Amino acid sequence: MIDFRTTLLRSNPSLRLVPFDECDERERQLFGHMAEDPNFYGLLVPPSTSSAPVKSVSRDAALLFLSLRQPTCAPHLLDSLFAAHMQDRLRELVLDGVFEVQHGGAFVSGSAALSLLGNDAGDAPRSRVVQLSADAIAYIAALEGLSASQAAVRLYMYNRVPATPLLQRKFTNDDAIIDYLAGEANLVRQLERHWVREVSQESWLMWRRAGSLNHLSFKLFISPFLDGLPQSFQVALDAFRQVKCSHFKVGRTAFGLLRPDKFVAYFASLEQLKEAAELIRASTSGISAQGVPFTGAIDSEGLVSWGMDPPRFEQVMAWQEHQSWRQWVTERVAVYALAAKESGAENILDFVLHRISLDGVDPTTWSPNLTIWRGSVGTEEGAA
Repeated sequence: MIDFRTTLLRSNPSLRLVPFDECDERERQLFGHMAEDPNFYGLLVPPSTSSAPVKSVSRDAALLFLSLRQPTCAPHLLDSLFAAHMQDRLRELVLDGVFEVQHGGAFVSGSAALSLLGNDAGDAPRSRVVQLSADAIAYIAALEGLSASQAAVRLYMYNRVPATPLLQRKFTNDDAIIDYLAGEANLVRQLERHWVREVSQESWLMWRRAGSLNHLSFKLFISPFLDGLPQSFQVALDAFRQVKCSHFKVGRTAFGLLRPDKFVAYFASLEQLKEAAELIRASTSGISAQGVPFTGAIDSEGLVSWGMDPPRFEQVMAWQEHQSWRQWVTERVAVYALAAKESGAENILDFVLHRISLDGVDPTTWSPNLTIWRGSVGTEEGAA
């Protein structure tokens, strides 16, 4: 892997560095709340022909971008800005096309620089959710004319089962869904006695215990196909009782029950989550898994997987402050996949896996790297 202290770098000449005071009205509305941060400088704007997003820029990043408008080797500046994190931070910025490195008489960035920066792409998929994630990336890479936001939505929705008219009629109200899930009157009474039922965002039936914790960082995804959902639900309820889960939800309507992430439970610790997952696995042998792409694999079949709240960032768009794990991941994957496609990368998947690993996601399992995520991982992906 190259040493940035001894390598010529330059700012990508196709990007425009725009101070916030010179931004247009739309940009000022989108990024205006960031102006309250004394470290915020402005925006890096890509060419109009690119699907890459506008990036917010800190003062330090702006200083570096201006300093490298001419090719320069600047070890002291790099050390002063990034210290021990210099290599990883510059790998991110070169892969994202913010800076370019000299190689073979030319300056390269993005997928063209991947071989110079070390390729940490994982081995062949070892679980169904990892294979589904790879399939989802291949799917959007094959589509034409997508924006990053459109690609992110398709990644997020990947592996949903279509809702037939018959199923839409079957699950027309919440009582019909509960009857399907619980079946026996005893289980319905157990739900009513021990759990408080609510509706969340019009899309979820949610149950919580009275006095439950407000901050539950860890998510367990339970993903059977629809015909295996009643047995999975009943087994999961017993597991939740044993490990004292305080909060879970199930999709409303046929569309909610056919999405891969149809059944989600929340936990205060990873240890509780893993205990619940093992109890569920032990009692659901033979149930076919649908599988939730871009979640951390627990079993090879994809029946149970996990995620956690994204880290808090110094610079983040106001509408992104409460992103879910899968929203956080798929928005990044969309940007990386489209960037690799635009640059003509031979292997888009390798580029995406390498780049997402720098965000604190293990590309061999799609699990968060807890050594990074115990604290902040830096600034939001759209920030430089």
